[in-house]
Amino acid sequence: MRTVLHGDAGRLFDGDCALFFVTGPLRGSVRFMRLISTGVFRPILVRLAVATIAVTGAAPVAQAAEPESITDDLQVSPLGDGVWRHTSWNTYKGGRVPSNGLIVREGDGLVLIDTAWGVQATLDLVAWIDANLKLPITHAIITHSHDDRLGGAVVLVERGIPFSGHPLTAEIARRTNKPAPAVLDTLHEPGSTTVVGALVVMYPGPGHTVDNLTVWLPRARVLAGGCAVKSLDATDLGYIGEADFAAWPDSMRRVLGALPTNDPVVVVPGHGDPGGRELLTHTIELLRIHATAAP
Repeated sequence: MRTVLHGDAGRLFDGDCALFFVTGPLRGSVRFMRLISTGVFRPILVRLAVATIAVTGAAPVAQAAEPESITDDLQVSPLGDGVWRHTSWNTYKGGRVPSNGLIVREGDGLVLIDTAWGVQATLDLVAWIDANLKLPITHAIITHSHDDRLGGAVVLVERGIPFSGHPLTAEIARRTNKPAPAVLDTLHEPGSTTVVGALVVMYPGPGHTVDNLTVWLPRARVLAGGCAVKSLDATDLGYIGEADFAAWPDSMRRVLGALPTNDPVVVVPGHGDPGGRELLTHTIELLRIHATAAP
């Protein structure tokens, strides 16, 4: 699919009359207007429910988010109407670590944001989708090149599911003999965005990795932050072997600046529990602490 975007990143995320023209199978135009909602977002409720906003501008509706365990290493939790969080576990530094991705309904199909962590977990996830959601996965978006995002890409290839990512994700994948995503070739400069269906993909700049992306779901007011965004209970930055500490804080500020300013949003980190905008400010604070402690 080829997309042509009119509007800058701030207007795009805020939905302030930004206009997107999508050509290809979804030919037509979609206008996202600013949505007005009421109520106070309470981070503690994120573990139980997620606020979603109807296209009419109604106030958020809390929905139960009981996770369904698929296997010992995989569970799926509803986040709202047509949005699910998939969480898979793998081993890091001798402990079991959860990794988040999303399943998003678009019309009569589904978009997968990141594979599960590994081939078997991705096979199990796709089997659960087939049996329970009974809709085809039409596309996948990979938010960076690590195995907790791309590790199940062989399953996508076997199923004939197209998947896309940052140009550097494709380059790194080829260099490390992994299946390479199709290139979202407008995502070169920090702050650049593109639209895939109804999802807004942003390259905020380097951070956790040089190629990390975020994905904004305007209808559900959900941000897939990937591993550049840390959960509130994170006390460190996790794996930092490829991190760009100089650029990471500004990358998070770009994401913050692009989110709607008055409405509640849900931010899903790469690892750990979802929250709100405070996950981005918490990540910036962790980076400040890291910089202060550095010799």
